[in-house]
Amino acid sequence: MAVLQVSRQYALGIKMKDIVRWGIVGAGGIARRRTIPAINEISNASIQAVMDTNTNGMIDLMKEYDIPDVYGNIDDMLRNADIDAVYIASPVLFHKEQAIKILEAGKHLLIEKPLGIHASAAKEIMECAKTKNVCAGVAMVMRFHDGHQKIKEMIGHKDLGEIVSCRGQLTCWFPPMEGNWRQNPAISGGGALMDMGIHCIDLMKYLMDDRAEKTVGIIENKSFSYPVEDSASFMLKMKKGATCYIDAYFNIPDQAAKCFLEIYGTKGSIIANGTIGQDGCGDIKVYIEQEDKGYESSQVRNKQAEAVTMEFEQVNMYAKQLSEFSECILTGKEPRTTMEDAYDTMKIIDAVYESAKEERVIYL
Repeated sequence: MAVLQVSRQYALGIKMKDIVRWGIVGAGGIARRRTIPAINEISNASIQAVMDTNTNGMIDLMKEYDIPDVYGNIDDMLRNADIDAVYIASPVLFHKEQAIKILEAGKHLLIEKPLGIHASAAKEIMECAKTKNVCAGVAMVMRFHDGHQKIKEMIGHKDLGEIVSCRGQLTCWFPPMEGNWRQNPAISGGGALMDMGIHCIDLMKYLMDDRAEKTVGIIENKSFSYPVEDSASFMLKMKKGATCYIDAYFNIPDQAAKCFLEIYGTKGSIIANGTIGQDGCGDIKVYIEQEDKGYESSQVRNKQAEAVTMEFEQVNMYAKQLSEFSECILTGKEPRTTMEDAYDTMKIIDAVYESAKEERVIYL
């Protein structure tokens, strides 16, 4: 891949230092709650500047995190030679224009999901990144949950046998909010699928090291009347054979949501509750068939069989993500979520919307 061919060289552009100086585009939302505090926690990164068209509260942000520079537009920020890399957390509509400007300026790029408002926009960003001697990746934070990493290792070691089926759900309560860009399809690209279902798609691809070959889905508004969907349920048929079922909803109360992940194989299963979320916690149970049994005509389950609780470290996934990406910049390694990964996910999302609209299976 072109990105990998230049990756051994771009680390030389950090001028022999071990700190990546970040610029932040879009200082509200996820950047303010998670990313900016995360960078402040890690040893191989610092915040050089923040940029937001809404300058309210920026002075307080500067003081709280000791940020040297603040900008009201991206062009001014990109002229700052002290910025090595830029993290984009702006509304999705602006991702393509901002990402291409950052890449053209020779800055390393980490962009929040989704990569683009449609797969076509994501492809343009990906193709631009291939021509630049920079590290470019996408923030898919569920890959950095320690429990998910252990699940991936178990699947890779065939501890569950061949994977037959997966289920994932990510939900929240997101009622109508005047002026909220996530509820405006022209700016967000979509609702529950685009914002939350994307995490489940990416996570299942990552855990199984697989891609989808076809999909069918239902997209609708069950509870709210805003112009993006509040409900998305869809199925993915993976190339290695597993079938994945994913639910993403904006209309389930937060305290009622389990945000579960279930993986079933020919030798056992993994049931996780609460791991698909922002805080790196949850509960994971592992069920493994200890002996190879024949067919049981009575279908009697061993009700006494106990699951093994998986032990994992509760880590700040955002800090881990930023630390690892900064290390990729410094060493020339490929990021955990590449542009190609994110573009593939956007093709799946576009296909789910198409499937729901046309009421048919869409082949990828």
